[in-house]
Amino acid sequence: MRRALLFFLLCSCGPGEPLTFEIKLDALLKDIKELQISIVKNGRSLGGGDCVKVQTDCLVKQTTIDQFVRVQAPNGAEVPAVRFLLANAKDVSINGIPVGKDYALVIEALSKDDPPKLAGSSCDYLAEIGPGLNPRKLAIPITQLTPLKDCDPRVPGSIAPTN
Repeated sequence: MRRALLFFLLCSCGPGEPLTFEIKLDALLKDIKELQISIVKNGRSLGGGDCVKVQTDCLVKQTTIDQFVRVQAPNGAEVPAVRFLLANAKDVSINGIPVGKDYALVIEALSKDDPPKLAGSSCDYLAEIGPGLNPRKLAIPITQLTPLKDCDPRVPGSIAPTN
C-alpha cells in the first residue's frame, strides 16, 4: 500500500511561498504511530554531511538539543520538534521557522512500541529558508529500518500528539 502525505512548513519571516513537502510512506504504515519533524541548525555538519548516515540512528543521539530550531507547534507551543499521530497527519503545519541557512530537515517515523523505536527516517538539507527562497516541493521518502532501531527518537521538549 502506498500513501503520500502532504505537509506545509510556514516560515515566520513574512510573506513568501511556504515550504511544501510530501512524505512517502510505503511498508512502514503498519509499524508507525507518529511522525516527528525536526529542523536542525548547521545541517551540513549533521552526519558528517551525509544524510544517509543521519537516517540510520535517532537524531537525538546525533546532535545536542541546542541545535534544534525551535518552531511553533499547531497548539501554539514553541518546541524543538513537532510530533503528530499518523492518523491525523493531514495538512499539518509548523509555524515560526526563522529565516536561516544550512538547516537539515529530519522526519522520523516512531513505532507503536512503548517507548517508541525508530521505524524509519528521512533527511534533507535546506540551504536557506526565507521568503521566496524555498523550493517548490521536496519529495521526501522515509527510509525503513529493518529491524527497528532500538532507541527512543522523541526529542526532549516535544509535545506528545493528541487525538
